[in-house]
Amino acid sequence: MNVMKRAWEIAREGVVRFGGKVVEYFAEALRMAWAEAKRPKKAEFVTSAGSRKHKSWVAKITGKHARFKFDRSFVKEVKESWVEKFFLLSGGLYEVCDGGERRFILVTGATVKDVQEYEVMEAIA
Repeated sequence: MNVMKRAWEIAREGVVRFGGKVVEYFAEALRMAWAEAKRPKKAEFVTSAGSRKHKSWVAKITGKHARFKFDRSFVKEVKESWVEKFFLLSGGLYEVCDGGERRFILVTGATVKDVQEYEVMEAIA
């Protein structure tokens, strides 16, 4: 339903911009709306830059590990400044170390939600 609404919006924008009738633009607008819907959505996440003693990093949890509790795949930051690191995250569970403070997050589409360690254990069990 949202794809169809978006297609009509795009078609109406075409009429305003180029003139003509909405129906003339609808086929291409529908293709554009489906492309938007299928595009993988990523969440933007920001941590502090950390320090020499307290690093900042983000790691996707990929399963269980015998020694370290979780198998992780570290995510490379997209941009870094003196103060912050910027990450683009796809859906899943992540462990975050923000200047020495560790926590877990759940990324769904473009939303980020804090979760507890026991919830992560339940999800990968």
